[in-house]
Amino acid sequence: MGTAVHPALGRAADPAGTPVPGRPEPGPNRVLIVDDQVDIRRLCRLALAADGLTCDEAGSGPEAISAAARRAYDLVLLDVDLPGFNGEEVLRRLRRSPPAANLKVVMFSGQAGGDELSRLMVGGADDFLTKPFSVVQLRARVKAALRLKAAQDRTDLLNRTMLGVNAELEDAVRAKAAEVIRARNGLVLALAKLIEHRSAETGAHLMRLQRYCRVLAERAADRPAFAALLDGPFIRTLEDAAPLHDIGKAALPDAVLNKPGPLTPEERAVMQTHTTIGADTLRAVARQSPFAGGFLLTAADIARSHHEKWDGTGYPDRLGGEAIPLAARLVAVADVYDALRSKRVYKPGLPHATAVETMTGRSPGHFDPALLDVFAASAGEFDRIFREFAE
Repeated sequence: MGTAVHPALGRAADPAGTPVPGRPEPGPNRVLIVDDQVDIRRLCRLALAADGLTCDEAGSGPEAISAAARRAYDLVLLDVDLPGFNGEEVLRRLRRSPPAANLKVVMFSGQAGGDELSRLMVGGADDFLTKPFSVVQLRARVKAALRLKAAQDRTDLLNRTMLGVNAELEDAVRAKAAEVIRARNGLVLALAKLIEHRSAETGAHLMRLQRYCRVLAERAADRPAFAALLDGPFIRTLEDAAPLHDIGKAALPDAVLNKPGPLTPEERAVMQTHTTIGADTLRAVARQSPFAGGFLLTAADIARSHHEKWDGTGYPDRLGGEAIPLAARLVAVADVYDALRSKRVYKPGLPHATAVETMTGRSPGHFDPALLDVFAASAGEFDRIFREFAE
């Protein structure tokens, strides 16, 4: 770690040359360096400051969490071994309540083995460095992580812009002919009800799902990590599109769709195709209906990805983390809660407390940790909705 520090890369307000969405005005990326060794923190700070980054320091787990609560950081350099509580706990808390959208976390350690590093990556780390590391390695990893964040920020901005344009079109139509929107939403429910006649799902389930999604999205919008993503048009589109999440089940054979016992591996593979069938169908309709394209593409994202898991073990694409569309992550929480509470021919419905415990304590890696934290805080509203719209 004796590599000399020199300003080789120059100052860069943003690694990709684009202002970061959500900031009042463009400025240098802000990095939090967390390590209990002062010399390590100083080395990182000098190297990154030479690249135009603004750096703060923390020497323990509690200091890191306190600093993240005060400021929105773009990247956290996080040591695994820390006093107070360790880096893995800091990582868990940062992912549960991110200080900003698309936060990047690069961890480092001199002792962590392959299994531990793999666990950290599954837990939300974006990259890691093994001590001792050189300044060149540090700069490269930080620059790569910030480039990825900038790309994700631009994607978020593009998505918000597209939703905004779609919302403006909808507002124009609503002002001239509100019945068009009502007809669209009626058609959505009519299509979704096709599934009712072929499976155990009911109209009450669809109404509950819509209301769960609205509650979850509205509460998440109060968190800094989601405030810029979850605006009124997005939440309206999410609520209207949610009933189409299982539309692909219309193409499944009855023997698989309504089998009362466990599915065989072959049957499970057939069942999982409802995600791709539904998404492909909705995207095909979107291509022929440009006006409703934004709504239908959101519905397609939900249909395809609502069975993906945060740790990348879901289906059909094994997406992980923020690669899963936000709308699908929201619907996943709502859909699983209702499935746990609902009675089926092959299982009883669970009490509210048991369902919440199953999701928050017994399903590691399934849900977006930040959304799961929002769910836990608003679980009482989910229970109220379930009781209000009982079968």
